Amino acid sequence: MKDLVLLLPELVLVGVAVALVLLARRVRRAGSAATSVVVGAMAAIYLACASSPQQAPTAFDGTIVGDGYTQFFKVLFATTLALAALLSVRHLDTERVRPAEFYALLLLASTGMMLAASALDLLTLYLGLELMSLCSYILVGITRDRPSSNEAALKYFLLGSFASALLLYGIALTYGVTGSTHFPAIASALAEGGLPPSPMLLASVALLAGGLAFKVAAVPFHAWAPDAYQGASAPVAAFLAAGSKAAGLAALGRVSLVAFAPEQRIWALIIVGLAAASMAIASLLAVTQSDLKRLLAYSSIAHAGYALLGLVSGTPEGASATMTYALVYSFMTLGAFGVVIGLGERGESLEGYRGLAATSPFTAGLMFLFLLSLTGVPPTAGFAAKFAVILAAVGAGHYAVAVLAVACSVVSAFFYLRIAVFMYMAEPDGPAPAPFPAAVSAALMVAAAVTVMGGIFPDVFAAWTTPP
Repeated sequence: MKDLVLLLPELVLVGVAVALVLLARRVRRAGSAATSVVVGAMAAIYLACASSPQQAPTAFDGTIVGDGYTQFFKVLFATTLALAALLSVRHLDTERVRPAEFYALLLLASTGMMLAASALDLLTLYLGLELMSLCSYILVGITRDRPSSNEAALKYFLLGSFASALLLYGIALTYGVTGSTHFPAIASALAEGGLPPSPMLLASVALLAGGLAFKVAAVPFHAWAPDAYQGASAPVAAFLAAGSKAAGLAALGRVSLVAFAPEQRIWALIIVGLAAASMAIASLLAVTQSDLKRLLAYSSIAHAGYALLGLVSGTPEGASATMTYALVYSFMTLGAFGVVIGLGERGESLEGYRGLAATSPFTAGLMFLFLLSLTGVPPTAGFAAKFAVILAAVGAGHYAVAVLAVACSVVSAFFYLRIAVFMYMAEPDGPAPAPFPAAVSAALMVAAAVTVMGGIFPDVFAAWTTPP
């Protein structure tokens, strides 16, 4: 019973999911279901904050830990869940998607994210990530009447299955080398045993890095993201961009900085390669995109590269910078997707933003704010977060990748601010967009508030981060 206390946030989300499934026939409108999801997410946040992370209690034979790192990501995942639920209300009613099943999948995916963030064992980590992934596959293809959605779900599933195999094979090799899947035991075996960097050890590190890189959509494990985001509904794409990326970063941080801390030099080389490739390739490919969901998919790949910079140093300060980046990115990308969702079908095309500032100045202003933050322009939260991770890379002596990050930020200004050009420097060719639903507006206000506060008071978010 004592062990279950650490899993109370997850149990709350699972309980709400089970209740929605049992009452699926009676849940006709998305609004009531979304309300229950938001209430469940708020309860999970309260339970996560009520624990005492200073003592870092463990449960289930040390496979689960309740430290500050876990608490931070549980709160982030629950908040992402609540915002995604609000953003999806009108979409579910329009597309005639059954809200009970949709929100149950969101809840279970968030449960997997929380379990992965609190895992102190490779097998527990795998179970959490797979719960998240299986729910995500279904969410991408939940609009069964759309062929593009079905195609995206199938591609995502096939590539995701391959990545899961890589991760599982890496876990098996790690057990073969160290004799354990428990993070502290792995670190102890690598440090005290004086194990040389044998081919099997190098293979296990490479396979684990590849499997986890897929979760954050880092190059070269990124191919699923553009198709999945474009084929999925905009609320699902927003949830994947914010939630699954943060979960992957949480897993990478714990594995590289705790389990394989003695092999930080090898992990640093791998992470530098992933970060450099993700920033450069995604920034160049995003320049040619005119579909907003596909553009934001390449944006998420590039931002995965920026976020990984903090893990290069292998220091608590670098890990804290990555955690802050994960938080800031989640809110600014949910805000950008929120505008896309509020505008409906016209919001998914670049042409749909033509003259938006003239017909809906407030909506255009919100989108401009999120675009500035994604670019990294001060005084937004995106600038503070990007500055922190680049500074961590410089502190670790990786000057080349830091310069590349700055150059890619300049390139990203082109495709982000091109949307602003359409909004403010083009004549409208259609009627004003319909008013946003109250739920979507509430989610946008929260995202905008975090984006502004994170830029003006950057130390506030940094103070919440506790490295693993």
